Amino acid sequence: MAFTPIESGVGGLLIGLSAALAYLGDGKITGISGIAGPFLRGVGKCQPMKDGQLWKALFLVGLVTGGLLNLAFNRDFAYPQALDIPVARYCLGGVFVGIGTRAGRGCTSGHGICGLPRLAPRSWIAVPTFMGVAAVTVAVTRHAAQLDASGPGGVAELQWPPKWEFPLAAALSSLVLAALAVFLPSKPRSFVSPLACGMIFGLGLGVSGMTSQAKVLDFLDFGGTWDPSLAFVMGLGLCVSFPAFLLADRQDRKPLCGEECNFERPSKTGDYGSLVLGATFFGLGWGMVGICPGPALAGMIPYLVGGWGPGLSFGLCVVLILASWLVTDRIISYLNSQPAPEPKVAVPANESA
Repeated sequence: MAFTPIESGVGGLLIGLSAALAYLGDGKITGISGIAGPFLRGVGKCQPMKDGQLWKALFLVGLVTGGLLNLAFNRDFAYPQALDIPVARYCLGGVFVGIGTRAGRGCTSGHGICGLPRLAPRSWIAVPTFMGVAAVTVAVTRHAAQLDASGPGGVAELQWPPKWEFPLAAALSSLVLAALAVFLPSKPRSFVSPLACGMIFGLGLGVSGMTSQAKVLDFLDFGGTWDPSLAFVMGLGLCVSFPAFLLADRQDRKPLCGEECNFERPSKTGDYGSLVLGATFFGLGWGMVGICPGPALAGMIPYLVGGWGPGLSFGLCVVLILASWLVTDRIISYLNSQPAPEPKVAVPANESA
């Protein structure tokens, strides 16, 4: 894979734009595991398709639509081919990603693009943890165990001139979608905004190369031919989301959706044990298969269209990510519902008889 700072940088800007638009407009955090998992949980509980549940559904439709647009116009870069690795590894990686994103309450988007600009200590712990674990996992699979091929040490060759046509078209289209999400009247805006945020996010994933497993794993492979492209995704994404989240933290600030709306404000601190455990599981799964929740959902249909071999394994991995998230959620909910044990009261020795 070539080093693509321009394409990946533009994709990062679009992902950051989606996060900023969703938060300032609707008060929603675009952590993909935190959208898809609770949506499926709500479907299982037969929650009505309105309010937050409807927002999640429309965002996910937009995310998949953005993935399909990349399939139609940016296929060679966004979806080169699903990795031809053993099905068992796809399954194990999917289970680890699902467990990790639920136990750690976030992934690359929730903790990275949204959590870091909120200055949440939880995210500043989670991101280095899952990045470090993923890099160690790639080092083991590619270099220690030699399960996968790796290039010679050094930095990937710069792709120049950049392939600018689709990134430019995606950026201009995203600006139009953002304008619609901001300036439409409140009623149609409530439907257009989450759909637009999802489409912008999906477009950004494909433009950046986040949907390419090989590109993700090359970014995590510091011992081989390192591709630093995805550092531009996170860096430029934060350039957009950081000021948006800082603006939202101003006193008495409300989202554009009106006085009845509030900003989602997950806890920034606490529960560090499950956070580190979850981030470790997520990093392990991400390093095994190069798949995290956003690219998984955006790329499932394109990779299935690309072939029934590795593409089917990719789809199975996505299903297992979602299923593992739901199972882990049930377990955590059950444990949280159990009453705390009452402290034992010591009986004085002279009263024990």
